Amino acid sequence: MKISTVAGMGAAIAGLAFLPLPAQAGFYGGDALYETCSTPKDSKDYFERSYECVGYISGAVDAFNTTREANGLKSCIPANVTISDLRKTTVDYLSRNPKDRAANSASSQVFAAIRKAWPCKAAPQGKKKPSRKRR
Repeated sequence: MKISTVAGMGAAIAGLAFLPLPAQAGFYGGDALYETCSTPKDSKDYFERSYECVGYISGAVDAFNTTREANGLKSCIPANVTISDLRKTTVDYLSRNPKDRAANSASSQVFAAIRKAWPCKAAPQGKKKPSRKRR
């Protein structure tokens, strides 16, 4: 193969990078997270996938809590909830919602599972101050 042919192929491949591609909802899909978290214990990659599962869920929950904190809100997850509880809650949610997990990002599925298990209480509605009309 001539160098000019290789260079031409490289330019053609590089040009493909500018083609519009469908946007992904997230880096990691709900089905992928479910598969990772559901790896059988007798599988040779069980420990690796188990750590990946727990690491992903923990990171997603930390991100949600950081977002709440940045908006002046507290976490809705009780202090006694463990990472194991978060994993079980998420995997149970994913197993009961196959259509959602197939269509949505893993992070949105973790968020949905956590919100369903530990819903945030509505903020208390303060008394409105009477409005003063200016004349």
